[in-house]
Amino acid sequence: MPGSPDIATGDVAREAAEVERLLRGWFPRGTFVKAAPIGQHPIHPQEAALMANAVEHRRLEFATGRWLAREGLRHFGLPDAPIPMQRLRNPLWPTSILGAISHDGALCAAALFHNEPQVERGIGFDLISLAQRAGRMEELAPMFVVDAAELAGVVMLNPAADPNMLLFSLKESVIKAMTFRLDRFIDMRELEIRHTDGFDIHFEGSVTRAELFAAVTDQYLLTAAVVR
Repeated sequence: MPGSPDIATGDVAREAAEVERLLRGWFPRGTFVKAAPIGQHPIHPQEAALMANAVEHRRLEFATGRWLAREGLRHFGLPDAPIPMQRLRNPLWPTSILGAISHDGALCAAALFHNEPQVERGIGFDLISLAQRAGRMEELAPMFVVDAAELAGVVMLNPAADPNMLLFSLKESVIKAMTFRLDRFIDMRELEIRHTDGFDIHFEGSVTRAELFAAVTDQYLLTAAVVR
C-alpha cells in the first residue's frame, strides 16, 4: 500500500467500511459517501495537470479522491467530468453539489450531497492516520489552539482521542465545511470552536452553529462538521 506498507489490504478495507458507516450516520440524509485504499485510478488530463509536479504518493492521493468524487457525481446523475481545483485548493464542485475529500495514510474518502439553494450549509471531514501522526501534534498546538477552553470543549466529542489532534482535525473539517463561503486561506487560530449547549464557530466577528462529530477507529481519527 503506497505510503503505508505496514497496513494490510484487509485492514484498510475494514477501515474504509467503518469510515463510510460513520460518515453516513453523521451527514445529512442522501449524502453520497465512499472510501477506498489509495491507489492507481484514472483521472482526466485536466486533473493530472494539477499534480504534474507532485510526488508519486500525492498524485495517488489526488487520483483516488477524484475517482471517488466522480462516483458521487454519477450517483447524482451528473456527467463524468473533471473536478478542477479552486483558488483555496479545494475541489470545484458543480453548482448543485457540495462535498469534501480527505486522505491520510493508506485511505481516502469522499462525501458529496445535493445542495438545495434555499438551504445554505456545508459539510467537511478529516482523516488522520494515528500511526503516522501520534505524538506530533502537541508541539504544533500553538499554530491552531486558541486557548484551553477549546481543547476542553472538543474532548467531550471523543475522550479517547488526543485533544490536540482532535482539535486540529475538527478545525480542518470546519474549514472544509465553510469553503463555500470563504474567499481566502485562513489561519486556524482565526477560527474558534466553542462549546456551550452545542458547538459554535467564531470567525471574523460572526458566530455559526455547527454539528461536530469525532470517532477513533483502529487506525484513524475521523472528524466531521456540518455547518449552516
